[in-house]
Amino acid sequence: MFDKRADLRTIRRCKRGEEDAFQEVLDRYRTPIYNLCWRMTRNDEDARDLAQEVFIKVFRLLDRYDEQYAFSSWLFRIATNHCIDHLRRQRLRFLSVERDGAGEEEEAEMQIPSEGPEPDVVLERRQALEKLEEVIAELPPHYRVITLLRHDQQLSYEEIAESLQLPLGTVKARIHRARNMIQQMLESRKYEI
Repeated sequence: MFDKRADLRTIRRCKRGEEDAFQEVLDRYRTPIYNLCWRMTRNDEDARDLAQEVFIKVFRLLDRYDEQYAFSSWLFRIATNHCIDHLRRQRLRFLSVERDGAGEEEEAEMQIPSEGPEPDVVLERRQALEKLEEVIAELPPHYRVITLLRHDQQLSYEEIAESLQLPLGTVKARIHRARNMIQQMLESRKYEI
């Protein structure tokens, strides 16, 4: 998905202090990193903050990047760890606080082009996706991140193993377990996707 050689050339330019190279990295990875952060936190403001913090951290630690590995793997590993740390801090912070749920379920208005699928089909797809995202959001963080890297970022098992510094077998097992958990959660709620 990401061009390892192009990334390497750009990172070498970053290490030399070329500002346009930093911008290239931001342009190339801003959206995938934000998407990962959003899918992990399910909060736009947190996702923006976390993504920004990830890039600050990455540029600060650029001299530690080992060029024998894909830059994208290193970047996603930092983003993943940063999101998991954030979720742990949040969990500890809100452990004893009751949630009143006010304002949590605001719906965004959806614009549907007239030449696309019928509105009921669009609605069914959107509802199915919302149910699936709801279930994924409830997975433990280590299963959630592996699911998002595989299906949202479309990384290969090998890229995920490299990003998370896990054995390939562990990645495959976690993806299998995550899929089973998702299926069980969907079935227990009688969701059909």
